[in-house]
Amino acid sequence: MPADRQDGSAAAPELRRPGLDWTAMLRRSPLEAVPECVAGRWWAAHTRPRCEKLLAEDLAVRGVFQYLPVCARTTRSRRTGRRSRSIVPVFTGYVFFIADEEQRIRALATNRIVTLLPVAAQDELIRQLRSVQAVVRHGLDVECGPAVHVGDWVRVVAGPLAGLAGRVLQRRSSMRLIINVRILAQSVSVDISRDTVEPLAGPPDQAD
Repeated sequence: MPADRQDGSAAAPELRRPGLDWTAMLRRSPLEAVPECVAGRWWAAHTRPRCEKLLAEDLAVRGVFQYLPVCARTTRSRRTGRRSRSIVPVFTGYVFFIADEEQRIRALATNRIVTLLPVAAQDELIRQLRSVQAVVRHGLDVECGPAVHVGDWVRVVAGPLAGLAGRVLQRRSSMRLIINVRILAQSVSVDISRDTVEPLAGPPDQAD
């Protein structure tokens, strides 16, 4: 029960973040089962520093469907030499969510958003985010960096990433598959073997 104020009126109930299971997010993405009742359009929220998880949890408690791509990262302490594993956002400073106008206002009311990026190509964003999640789910070593605009388009034809398409960079004796997320002008990349890809004539939405 909310506490009564001195004037006799009931205080507004405090919103509590649900504490999302980030370890589970590595294995299963909300994108795999978007509820049919979810209405609105996708937005990319540029967050305040180190507020990605907090925003995702705030959106969840407000009934806004959200997706924060995360990956496991292992670091070594310079002082003790011990390794530690943490779950961090794939794209630093960004959370994705679906919202109508009312929910968009709710999202802005969290005060954790610097700016909202409208997503013109909704289907393209979903396809790109699912490709990112496929890389994360298989526990591969993910690097995030500026979007890549050089190299050839390829499709992976063997191994756990079979079916994914992206651009490729040469890296010593192996190759590095680049998956662009255009709305953020960023990408994720992962090492692949030369013999597991086939060339495409262009981007996957044009090559088929």
